[in-house]
Amino acid sequence: MNILKKILPYILIFIVLGGVFAVWKTNPINYEMYRTDTISYAKAKVTAVNSQQIEESEDLSGRMKGVQNITVEFTEGERKGKSVTFDNLLSDTHSIDVKTGTKVIVKCDEPENVEPYYTVYQYDRSVAIIIAFGIFFALICIVGKTKGLRAGIALLVSMIVIAFGMLPAVYNGKSPIIVTFIVCVAISAVTLILLNGFSLKTAVAVLSTEIGLLASVLLYALVAEILIVTGYALEETEELILISRHTGLKVSDIMFSGILLGSLGAVMDTAMSIASSLFEIVENNPNIKGNKLFESGMNIGGDMIGTMCQTLVLAFTGGSVASLLVMLSYGTRFNQFLSSDFLAAEILQALTGSFAVILTVPITAFFSSLIRKAMHK
Repeated sequence: MNILKKILPYILIFIVLGGVFAVWKTNPINYEMYRTDTISYAKAKVTAVNSQQIEESEDLSGRMKGVQNITVEFTEGERKGKSVTFDNLLSDTHSIDVKTGTKVIVKCDEPENVEPYYTVYQYDRSVAIIIAFGIFFALICIVGKTKGLRAGIALLVSMIVIAFGMLPAVYNGKSPIIVTFIVCVAISAVTLILLNGFSLKTAVAVLSTEIGLLASVLLYALVAEILIVTGYALEETEELILISRHTGLKVSDIMFSGILLGSLGAVMDTAMSIASSLFEIVENNPNIKGNKLFESGMNIGGDMIGTMCQTLVLAFTGGSVASLLVMLSYGTRFNQFLSSDFLAAEILQALTGSFAVILTVPITAFFSSLIRKAMHK
């Protein structure tokens, strides 16, 4: 029985990943907005900087401007071992300053019967990213030990579910709200069960998370109606509309997908923390009454709500600093700012995520108090 409990989380992961694979196979990305068969991107290494005329930008510290004549050698694909020489143009907006030995990604424009054109697209960061993630997972395992390893696995599964399950389905016209909610159910179930095993405590946390998110769907619809805001308020609206004409992408609901995913971690944390605390209370005081346990849950949740909501609001606001600075440069007036699509969208995101966290507190406390007798058995 103990062995079965240990392998059940991994069986759940196998089932979830099987579903993701099925979604990925049935939702191919057939439409690409700027697709061209003559352009490709390849890894290369700078073998020589033949000449350069560059100087530091007067306006942007550390940014170089000018031109470098460089020779690169391709390190992958059919071009591997081939060397090409071309000019690398540096500007305030695109300043890829290279030296001999620098690894880069080269944009290759190679139409038939025309001289190929090469440019430096960006630094090759693939190895650095792998190292960064390797350090991240190593630290998780060192500090968290077995639970840290499970947390790393849960995070990896979450990324796979979003990248190969949610995004292709939404891109091809499936309802963003329904798809994202299903994805959140899968991620929360896998994460909480993998970290805490199959138990009543985990069941309460998972159930509370899903109901809290479901309630946030209803509140999102209400607040969106009050603020008169939809997904069309996003910065990428023009591109999304073009995509929707070819794939059926439901642009108006895209915003909620981001909100739900952005608040999922905080909701799971709230549900699991309250459930763990209440189960510990019952373990030490099995005769506690249901209303007292519910009251304890509300008190514990009250301490968590402030910091969790602050985290969500600051996270959404932090991602908007650049937009706020641009609005200042436009001389945006206060009443103009209050009525802008930008502020309405930010308020909608911050409030919906916070609502999900707030509602998770009484929901978790209620279910924990409801099964208090079974908890002690």
